[in-house]
Amino acid sequence: MALYDAGLLAAGVAIFFALAAHFDLSERLALWASGYEQWQLDEIPLALLALSVGLAWFAWRRWRDLDLALQAREQAEEVNLRMLAQNRLLTQRLMHIQEHERASLAREIHDEVGQCCVAIRVDAASIEEETRDRMPAAHESACAIMHTAEHLHDVVRGMLQQLRPTGLDDLGLLTSLKLLIQTWERRHRIACSFDSSALPADLSPMVNVALYRTVQESLTNIAQHAHASRVSVVVNGPLEEEAERINLVIEDDGTGIAPEALPRGLGIIGMRERICALGGELVIDRASWGGVRIAVVLPLRDQDALRTA
Repeated sequence: MALYDAGLLAAGVAIFFALAAHFDLSERLALWASGYEQWQLDEIPLALLALSVGLAWFAWRRWRDLDLALQAREQAEEVNLRMLAQNRLLTQRLMHIQEHERASLAREIHDEVGQCCVAIRVDAASIEEETRDRMPAAHESACAIMHTAEHLHDVVRGMLQQLRPTGLDDLGLLTSLKLLIQTWERRHRIACSFDSSALPADLSPMVNVALYRTVQESLTNIAQHAHASRVSVVVNGPLEEEAERINLVIEDDGTGIAPEALPRGLGIIGMRERICALGGELVIDRASWGGVRIAVVLPLRDQDALRTA
């Protein structure tokens, strides 16, 4: 574009010079201005030349300042991109550490608290059997202990499910999502459909966890705030060879959510940060049913790096 403009300028100057030479413009201008010598009009060409030089110098200064500003902006953008990449790597590392700590804590709870709950139930059942006919008060206390131990065991199982998805590493993402949705559907008595297609079987653990946690947090928000009667969860892999991405869509027919309330939800912020750290995008808008639609697009590039993260 700059060379094109310079060519136009050179062509225009050449054409003007040819016309001026043909019509003797300088001689005609000098002859015309000689009649107004008392007003010094014959100095106008030199003044215009000085003005042209001044405008050219002014334009060069502005161009130089603009070029320096553009260079500073490009450098700032490069710094921002490097910082964004570092932040994403840091977020990925933090998520990896978080999931590792959750898995360790889940094992500790399962091995210690879970086994203690089982032992309490076994001892309470033995006491209940021994005191059934002879000691009514002890028998009633043993039954209460059994019920409390069973309740505590259910609470522990729920905590384990929140800390580390059951079977995600062994059963895979699809089976774990089906179990999650079935359990959520029974617990909250809300119809939830699940559909999937073309999902790769060799997804990295971080991608599996990100998709699972997104569905888990979305269903939790729906149960707490949406007042919905039906929910749809759809996850699709790349339907075309050039479209190397995973699409996840969660919709409900609930009351919806105000746009100004989105940044205040820590769960939503956590979902978005988790997806963005993997190079994906999370969009929240109005569903076709009238509730909330959560759409996730997660690219499948750099899977090898994610598997070793």
